[in-house]
Amino acid sequence: MKLQRTATFLGLACSTVLAFSATAQAASFTSNVSQTTDPEADIWLNSITQNGTTFNNFNLVNRARILYNDPITRGGNAEETYNPELGGSVNNSGAASTDRGDRATAPGGREVSGLNNPTDDDIAAYLGNTNLNNIIDVEDGKTMKINLFFQNTIFADNTGLDNLFFWERGRNSDMLVQAIDAAGNLIGNSLSLNRNDSEYAGFSIDTLEIPGAQQVGTWGVKLSQLGVTSAAGIQVFADWRMNGPDFKVMARSSTPSASVPEPATLAGLGLVAASLAAFRRRQVSKAG
Repeated sequence: MKLQRTATFLGLACSTVLAFSATAQAASFTSNVSQTTDPEADIWLNSITQNGTTFNNFNLVNRARILYNDPITRGGNAEETYNPELGGSVNNSGAASTDRGDRATAPGGREVSGLNNPTDDDIAAYLGNTNLNNIIDVEDGKTMKINLFFQNTIFADNTGLDNLFFWERGRNSDMLVQAIDAAGNLIGNSLSLNRNDSEYAGFSIDTLEIPGAQQVGTWGVKLSQLGVTSAAGIQVFADWRMNGPDFKVMARSSTPSASVPEPATLAGLGLVAASLAAFRRRQVSKAG
C-alpha cells in the first residue's frame, strides 16, 4: 500500500466512527414493486408493507456530498466490465459510481458514470427516485464516504415502522451508516449494516456493471438505532473490508410523535424538573 493511500485511509478512519458494536438487526418488510420478471428493466417501488401497514410516503435523497471516493483509474490499471448495451466496456476501477439495469431508465437522462467519476448530482439523481434498478455501485476493496440528504427531515415516531430502508444488490456486502444534521455533521451513533442480517427482497437485478442477475437484500433501520430522534440525512461509508455495497436507500416521511419528544423538548422538561426540585427544597428549608 502506498504511503499516500495509507495516510488517506487513516484520515478517513479518524473522521468516521468505525465501532461496529451497533449492528442493524434483521427487519422484515415487503417491497411492493412494478415487476420482478425482468432483472434488467425498471423495477419501481410502489409501496412498502411492514407490520401489516402499507405505505408509499417516501422521503427521497435530493442532495449528496461526496466526502471521499477512490477515483477511477485510467490506463493500464483500469478495471473494466464489458457491456454490449454501452457498446463496449465500463470502467469500474473507482469506488462508488452510478449503475442501472441494462434496460432501465437513466434518471433525468443521465447515463451511468462510465469512464467519468460521479458528481454529487449524479449520486443524488440515482438515489432520488423509486426505481430500485437505479443504484450506487461500490467496487470491492475500495473506499467511499458520502453524505446523503433527504427531501425532508426524518423524525422518529410511534408507528413501529422503520425510518430508513436499504436495498443491496448481491447480499454480499456491508456498510456503515450514521445520521447527520442539516450541516452534514455526524450525530448519534454509527450502525453497521451486515450482509448476514439482510433479508431477501424477493427479486433480483442485473445492472450494467455485472454479467448476470443477483439477488437483492434489504435492511430496515429505525432512528433509535442511530441514537437520534431526527436527522436531515445519513452518512454512508464503506472500505476494503466491506466488499463493495451496491445500494439504494429511501426514508419514510414522518412527523414528530407526541410520544417521542425532540431534544429541545427533553431539555425543556429537564429545566422544569430542576425548577420544581429547587422549589421543593426551598419549601422544606422554610418548614424547618
